[in-house]
Amino acid sequence: MGSEEYILIEEGLVRLKVPDFSKYLRPDGVYEPSWAPVFYNPAQTLNRDLSILVASVCLGDENMRVLDPFSGTGVRALRYLKEVPGVQEAFANDIDEEAYRLIKTNVSMNSLQDRVKVFRIEANSLMFLMKSMGLTFHIVDIDPYGSPAPYVDAGVWSVRNGGLLAVTATDTAPLSGTKWVAGSRKYDAYLAKTDVPHYVGINLLIGFIARRAAGRDRYVEPLMSFTSKHYYRVILRVRRGAAQASRMRGENLRYMAYCRRCGFRELAELTEIRGKCPICGGSLQVIGPLWSGPSSSKECIDRSLQLLRGRLSYLPTRDEAESLLQKLLQEAGYSQTYRVSTAARYLKVNMPKAEKVVECLKSKGLGGVRSHLCSDCISTNADWRNFLECVED
Repeated sequence: MGSEEYILIEEGLVRLKVPDFSKYLRPDGVYEPSWAPVFYNPAQTLNRDLSILVASVCLGDENMRVLDPFSGTGVRALRYLKEVPGVQEAFANDIDEEAYRLIKTNVSMNSLQDRVKVFRIEANSLMFLMKSMGLTFHIVDIDPYGSPAPYVDAGVWSVRNGGLLAVTATDTAPLSGTKWVAGSRKYDAYLAKTDVPHYVGINLLIGFIARRAAGRDRYVEPLMSFTSKHYYRVILRVRRGAAQASRMRGENLRYMAYCRRCGFRELAELTEIRGKCPICGGSLQVIGPLWSGPSSSKECIDRSLQLLRGRLSYLPTRDEAESLLQKLLQEAGYSQTYRVSTAARYLKVNMPKAEKVVECLKSKGLGGVRSHLCSDCISTNADWRNFLECVED
């Protein structure tokens, strides 16, 4: 590991060596982390900051243990140890030999040798091995390069009762239906292209995790879910209970019936999907199963905001994190997302401002807010007919 290939940085409360960004630039001058000898993505700092917030407000145990099976430089495991009260031990793993050595270097640099166990093993093998030895974790953070689907079973199995499973997905095209063939295969779902790909992607990911959890008599509660730049991120609480897992499947997993002609969509049981669109008579595409319950917890987000404005005000992406959390707080509780541009195109009218549509929805006694999912997305409890009326109004 040549010292000239690495630079020293600080992120949160940790110091660590990471690849020298200047040596791995694309022709457009942007750092490409996948070209570096060890993966470190500074664009994921927001992801890590929000993880610190959620873990800090949603876990209150002492002597907590964290598993980071795709550790790269070790930054995520080290930050959990340094910044989340009660975390006493971290397991940091990466199958790459260079990463394994760098993790050890960064652990020593932060004087955490007694609290970090470093492994070099395939991620699923490590998670199942730890479970077979009776070791479970308060936090399992799955942040692979690409799809997390192959690691969800082991992740769910490795989380202790009431612990957190955090999952990052960078394969947004398959998840969102943009590459629906690959997404259908990887996530065992019906997929198609829609006008709200990020809505589909996030809720398909939660739904997939929920189904895998239910197969192990576990159920999930989404605490925070969002999209940023090139990835989806979901943080879920996992609990044991066969009856609750069955109830979760019955109450919070639905299919979306979607009309590409007029934009109509509704969430329903598969057996309740209509044959034709009730608005324009077009054929309906079936997408799912999607998570149909809240994708974030208002309480968790509100407490995260308070902590961000207090003890954790030092976080590197504070302003960006606060802006996103405020949007998520407003969106929490709405199960549907529509696009103003889709409705305007079908109605053949000029596209109104999103704020005007929200005002109209509220005047009808409905709810609605601008969504972080896209520039003209509105999260609401309105049906498509009411939404069309407000766009046309």
